[in-house]
Amino acid sequence: MNSSLIFWIAALGYSAFVIIVGFVSFGKQRKETAGHQIVDFWLGGRKLSWWALAISLTSGWLMLGWLGYGISMIYQMGLSGAWTLFIPWFILCFIIIAMVPYVRRLPAISLPEAIHKRFGPPSRTLLAFASIFVFTSWTGAETYMMGQLGAPFLKISPALVMVLIALVVMIYVGFGGFRADVWTDVFQFFLMAPFIAILAIVAIIAARHATGGQVVQRLVETATPYYGAGSMFRLFACGLAMPIILLFAYIPGWMIEQDLLLRIQGARSLKEGYKFSVLSLVLISVFVLLFPMLLGFNALVLFPPGAEASAAAIGKDATGIISGVIINYFPIWAQILMFIGILASQMSTIDTFSNVTALPLMYDFIHPVFMKKTEKKIVMRWNRIISAAAVLLGLGYAVISTSLMDVYILSSGVLTASIAIPAFAIFWKKANKLGVVLSAVLGFIGNVVFYILEYHVWKHNFQPKWFADTYLGYIIVGLILSIMGLVIGSLLGKPSSSEELASVSAKPLEGIEIFDVTKE
Repeated sequence: MNSSLIFWIAALGYSAFVIIVGFVSFGKQRKETAGHQIVDFWLGGRKLSWWALAISLTSGWLMLGWLGYGISMIYQMGLSGAWTLFIPWFILCFIIIAMVPYVRRLPAISLPEAIHKRFGPPSRTLLAFASIFVFTSWTGAETYMMGQLGAPFLKISPALVMVLIALVVMIYVGFGGFRADVWTDVFQFFLMAPFIAILAIVAIIAARHATGGQVVQRLVETATPYYGAGSMFRLFACGLAMPIILLFAYIPGWMIEQDLLLRIQGARSLKEGYKFSVLSLVLISVFVLLFPMLLGFNALVLFPPGAEASAAAIGKDATGIISGVIINYFPIWAQILMFIGILASQMSTIDTFSNVTALPLMYDFIHPVFMKKTEKKIVMRWNRIISAAAVLLGLGYAVISTSLMDVYILSSGVLTASIAIPAFAIFWKKANKLGVVLSAVLGFIGNVVFYILEYHVWKHNFQPKWFADTYLGYIIVGLILSIMGLVIGSLLGKPSSSEELASVSAKPLEGIEIFDVTKE
């Protein structure tokens, strides 16, 4: 049988399954009242189990675009490359546990809605558009990655792979919403977890075979492409500035990612929210952090830096390590299983990010601005339409994308400066509408303008070398401007009303009647 035909059969079978899950979720939603249908569509009706939410979050974070970038940084930088992704993620997992009661004090489905209740309508619109910008980029990046990874197996162009995968995700997310997102994630996890584990184990075995069991010694003798000889296992080969700046640049934004907040808010109770966060720590530490790092180190043995054959197998930027290991070290039958793992991983990530693109687009902009008095049944139909359209937005971005680097580093800066700082201000009683608006606007402008200047005009030549070497000066500028805007605006603007201050509960809230949309 033609090898590509086998992969096509696997892809069609898997796609049919996730579409069925979407339709089953659709059937469950139709049994609810119109208002409760909306809560179910965006939040699973707060009826989803803690373990399912933890598995879903892990699945969503097993994103091969981000992991491909993180693995490539281990390959390029050695142990210090862990600062670019893996160490901040590990720290974040502990922060999530502490966040649970704070998130559940907000009677809001989305973060922009919580901002609205605390600071008024303009802040909701600003935060919605910032969120759409970030998560459309991430949806597009993961769709792009699926095209690059899937094309060698299906023997078609990456663009056509992206279109076909997007169509499948559009169907099951459009019908099933967040519930379908979570339950397809749960199923996908049991494909993805073995996938990433087997991938790392095969790389370890192959590297041991290639070195006669002396993998660590070979790595010690290997010069990293970024920092040269003797830097492989130096945690701070990158210096101190980059780790410190990365922690401030990335973690605040990742803390308030809407996909994370939905899962905390969607837990059945505060107790289940804590259980969700602890299980997430365990699963993410093993499958999102440990195995990919091991894969990155062993790839240095399998694809020695500087060799032409290595560049051909994994790409000049080393972002093709995952597909390189599969194609070069797996028999055809195992490649089929690995291909299904890739499908599961990318669909899980694309559906997560497209869902949190659609949420601010529909729930925080179109619904409150254009459909405020529209019958809820009609709103539900548009929820589905916009959820499908969000996948198309990501696909459009993926088609014109040429690099994952710009997507991740720019959008992460916007997430921190334009969204995280205003979000944290919810719990600061002196913060007001003017402060939050200035924070969001200045944070966005600072990030985008200084990113263009730093990367495309000045090319990192205007800062001291220790600072330029972090490549993150634009985020610091955006972060400082965002904090300045919040403080100055809050000092000069009108104080928040008692009603606005009361929108943040003194204790965690339970049930679904706390959400305004449930009221008929």
